[in-house]
Amino acid sequence: MNRYESLRQRLVQPFLLLGFIVGATLSLTTFALLVQIEERAIARALHVELESFRHRLSHNPRAAPAESALLRGLYLPTPDLTLFPQLAEGEESLEFRTLGDGEYSVLFTRIGGRPFALVYDRTYIRSNIAQIALLLLVTTAGTTLLSFLVGYRLSRQIVQPIARLLKEVSQKAGQARRPGERIRFSGDDYPSDEIGRLVQELDRFSVRLHEFIERESYFAADVSHELRTPIAVIAGATEVLEEVPDLPEAVRQRVATIGRHARRLSQVVEAMLLLGQEEASDGDPSCVLGQVVEEVVADCRPLLDGRPVLLETRIVEPVVLPVEGSLVYVLISNVVRNACAHTRRGHVQVRLAAGHVAINDTGIGIPEERFPALFQRHTKGEASPGHGLGLSIVARICERLDWHVSVSSDEASGTTFRFDFPPQPAGR
Repeated sequence: MNRYESLRQRLVQPFLLLGFIVGATLSLTTFALLVQIEERAIARALHVELESFRHRLSHNPRAAPAESALLRGLYLPTPDLTLFPQLAEGEESLEFRTLGDGEYSVLFTRIGGRPFALVYDRTYIRSNIAQIALLLLVTTAGTTLLSFLVGYRLSRQIVQPIARLLKEVSQKAGQARRPGERIRFSGDDYPSDEIGRLVQELDRFSVRLHEFIERESYFAADVSHELRTPIAVIAGATEVLEEVPDLPEAVRQRVATIGRHARRLSQVVEAMLLLGQEEASDGDPSCVLGQVVEEVVADCRPLLDGRPVLLETRIVEPVVLPVEGSLVYVLISNVVRNACAHTRRGHVQVRLAAGHVAINDTGIGIPEERFPALFQRHTKGEASPGHGLGLSIVARICERLDWHVSVSSDEASGTTFRFDFPPQPAGR
């Protein structure tokens, strides 16, 4: 089962990511442009001051270099600047230097044959850049938060009608409703957009589904009624015929066969109706599994006439289960009939013990490649004359009864079906 993911969270996350990416991109771009503008301004200020100093020297050879809080002119070397590039007259070199505890931009050149440097204190610039970075960081956080709020509000508007629809569907699906009552959804309570259209289509689908279930329910009830009546007539007629004293033995055997199949048909009809119900009944606490096994074996013995096959039961321990006897009959009889149909010689054994019932035969084994689709509908062997429905019915009954079925087969030694049922309380 897939992990649940909140639709609101999936809607908010793109807005949050988009806001962060846009804010961070704008902030980084702005920061880079401001740093570049500051660097260009410093370089321009140094070059302008250098040209100004050279101009002053041309008029006054004793002119002093600039001396201020931000900008100083120095003839090299000095105690702080012992290392400097060797430049020719007219050449310039702008470098970034750390002098003491401060950071400086230094423009090296040569004036009057002597090395000269203009030193610009970057402390104020660094402080401004730090403030700008903090401001841009706050702006990015604000943009992200704004995107989150917008996405949250928008997702709420989108998800709220869906959540309301989900709640309404859950409530109506969980309520105990009278037979024949339809579940309706009104699109007037929802916005006139895709959500409203979804509610309208859901209501139409609910009506169609109800009509389909109603038709199936009527069909099952009608078939049950129409089949049970002739089955009861046949069973009654066979009971009357069995009481005739001078009835020939051959005819008596035929009558017994008819009565046996009438009872089997009655159980099959009841089992199919139980499988068609949505909810399982409380079960029959007096279902004696040994009696069901004996009935199945008695009904299947005629299938082995003329073949050297021994059909036997082995009841190790009596078992009483709170389940529908008709379902257990259909489950065991399907497997036993398959075993009888595919066993040419040897034996077919039904073994009942506490916790399980096993059906073993010495017939033709099941190829390994058929195991993955063994319990699917219309899956059968090449030599099987049936329609491939028996084992699919077995799987559905096991699911209904909460039984576990396992199969082991070998083409040389035959096949074993084992049904494990839940342990019953002590004293059952």
